[in-house]
Amino acid sequence: MPKSSLSFFRFHVSFTARIISFLMAAWLLLPCIAYGEITIDGLIDESEWKDAQVFQNFTVVDPWTLDAPRLSTETRVVSLPEGLAVAFICEQPPGEVRTRTTTMPDPSNFDSDYVSLMIDFDGSHQVAYEFSVSLAGSYRDGTITRETSFSYDWDGVWKRAVNEDDQHWTVEILLPWSIVAMREGDGKVRRMAVCFQRFLNSRTEKFSFPAISASRAVFKSEFAKIEVAEFREQQLDISPYVTVLSDLVENSTKGKAGLDLFWKPSSNFQLAATANPDFGQVESDDLVINFSTTETFFSDKRPFFTENQGMFSMWLPMQSFIVHTRRIGAESDDGGRVSDIDGAFKVIGSAGPVNFGVLAAQEKGDAGRSFYAGRVEIPEENWSVGVATTYTKRPFINRTALVHTLDYTFNQDKIIANGRFLISDIDEDAQSETGYGGYTTIEYMPSDRWRIRAEYTRYDDKLDINDMGYINRNNYHEEYFYGEWRQTGFTEDSRTAGVTWTGRMINRNNLGGMLIHRSLYFERKEKMRSGSEMAFNITYLFPAYDDLLSRGNGPVYLNDRLTTNLSYSTQRRGIWRKSFEMSVFQEGYNDWATSLSGSVSLYPNEKITLDLTIKPLWSRDWLIWVQDDNRLASFSRRQLSANFGTTWFPAEQHEVRLRAQWLVIDADLEQAFQIGPESRLVPGNDAIDNFAAINFGLQLRYRYEIAPLSNFYMVYSRGGLDYIYNQEEGTLGLFSKSTSLRKSDQILLKLSYRF
Repeated sequence: MPKSSLSFFRFHVSFTARIISFLMAAWLLLPCIAYGEITIDGLIDESEWKDAQVFQNFTVVDPWTLDAPRLSTETRVVSLPEGLAVAFICEQPPGEVRTRTTTMPDPSNFDSDYVSLMIDFDGSHQVAYEFSVSLAGSYRDGTITRETSFSYDWDGVWKRAVNEDDQHWTVEILLPWSIVAMREGDGKVRRMAVCFQRFLNSRTEKFSFPAISASRAVFKSEFAKIEVAEFREQQLDISPYVTVLSDLVENSTKGKAGLDLFWKPSSNFQLAATANPDFGQVESDDLVINFSTTETFFSDKRPFFTENQGMFSMWLPMQSFIVHTRRIGAESDDGGRVSDIDGAFKVIGSAGPVNFGVLAAQEKGDAGRSFYAGRVEIPEENWSVGVATTYTKRPFINRTALVHTLDYTFNQDKIIANGRFLISDIDEDAQSETGYGGYTTIEYMPSDRWRIRAEYTRYDDKLDINDMGYINRNNYHEEYFYGEWRQTGFTEDSRTAGVTWTGRMINRNNLGGMLIHRSLYFERKEKMRSGSEMAFNITYLFPAYDDLLSRGNGPVYLNDRLTTNLSYSTQRRGIWRKSFEMSVFQEGYNDWATSLSGSVSLYPNEKITLDLTIKPLWSRDWLIWVQDDNRLASFSRRQLSANFGTTWFPAEQHEVRLRAQWLVIDADLEQAFQIGPESRLVPGNDAIDNFAAINFGLQLRYRYEIAPLSNFYMVYSRGGLDYIYNQEEGTLGLFSKSTSLRKSDQILLKLSYRF
């Protein structure tokens, strides 16, 4: 390591160590904080619970029968100076199977019985939060934006505990008033909206109060309104960190230290700031080899950008976003390396009827980019309106990008409408372009069983939000129609608990009037009383043009195509959980492809989980661009991907996780093409090499949870991506060869503590 870098590292480590020592000393001198008279131990035995609000009228919402549950559930809510306390009392006598599986925080699937508290602290329908606890004591927290968009990137500091007896299991939760920025009440009463849910794993049944489901068009807006005593709390959290990264390929070691600060002087204002932040990942992204014309989207897992980020969760159709924080600290404009960040700050708050947020970040160096985002919204009972602006400055390429948006929502009885309008102003090398776009959606629910949705989107060819946001493509307008019907009322002796029928039609043209996508989709999904699920769907693609495939060398006419898919999955039975999926589809010009997917999870005991997924694919007609003018080629493709993971909890607060991923593509040329008259493909005799792509990723991670949001990590990761031309090895040989990839090989140590 150069002397300058070593001195810089020693300075930061020494400086941060002094801060940590000072703060720990101050923290140890603070008196212990008691949560009133309630001890968060899972036992609902304190006198305060007798005066709590009680909610008992739960309903079966998955499957959507709206029946009274076989097992009773009771929820109690009481407001304390220290926070909002919530208790669940779940009837589950010895005859009912109890499933306990320990998982790492924020699992997508608990594989366990669990309860969920979902709460909109303002009652404004803008952002809600989920707090879930499983029978094994595992937990999940996250945000709910729009009506049904769940994200588990956000993490909060809260208390929870579980207790069991022969007839029941109980959960206690305490949410400090400082956990999120929320509007001020009237000084005596806080009005909020809540939803309580319970999941019975053995039958995959979900009970809810009120009778609502996230699988419906309207969810968050139908939370039950409650009033609780208002209390206010200030908070100051300081989170210093130190990391050491040893690169075994470059034979180098680097250190880094920094500080995050979260300050909440009142309930309706919160400031987060970071200096020399650590945005090194201790999480791993899924492996992707992308031959498509659109960028792969990865969500952000970095704590600073997930903390109270709901204000900036501005969604667009086709999984696009106005603010995509993975742009910050991404590949630099001067060579593709990952950018370092000097600092960033974020302010979230409210003033009267207005909510507001500001986000800013600055990268290091002469090529460092500047990112700014601001948003203001006015939420009311049945409607809201908001405006936002993002600004990105990229000095290395002499480019600035300014994006303005206006959004609205309206919810009345059985109709919900929302939309967003956009303007982008791009200035690069003294050349300016202004683009326009927007979408609007209307959903109608004539009954509990029906859901109808219509959406219109239009982006012109100059709209560009990708400097700070993410958009799949521009230059199109689309009409989207969706219908859903839920079939219930099956007899008790029927194996079927419920069936959902869905249909969808999409019509998409570019602004030149060319049809680029038209499809019909139908699906039948059956929920069985055993907890298993089976689904079958079919998609018909009409003949259309692909105006992106040749990368600007002209549109390509594609024949009509068909895709069918059958899937079956079981809930955990004993120590196993299994799923299977098969697809037959057309992805090229004429011929067919088949893919299979099999997954199995094994639970040797409540502290160990093993997961294995294998996905083989065979295609006789994989049509791709070959990176040379208007040439395309159809390949015979053999693809194999595998994902193995295991998680072990050897003791309280200790977690060991291993994750390995393989992705292999073995492609042999079938036919070369050129774009001919009327955009039809014409067979050619061009010499195009066969090729293979191999990708491998391995991560072994140990985490010790010192305290909530305070962790020590030790992570080993290795892997890489490679392309091989005119390969002689078969698919299995390439799969084995991928394991030896070592483009990246490193060890990361990280210590962070939140005071």
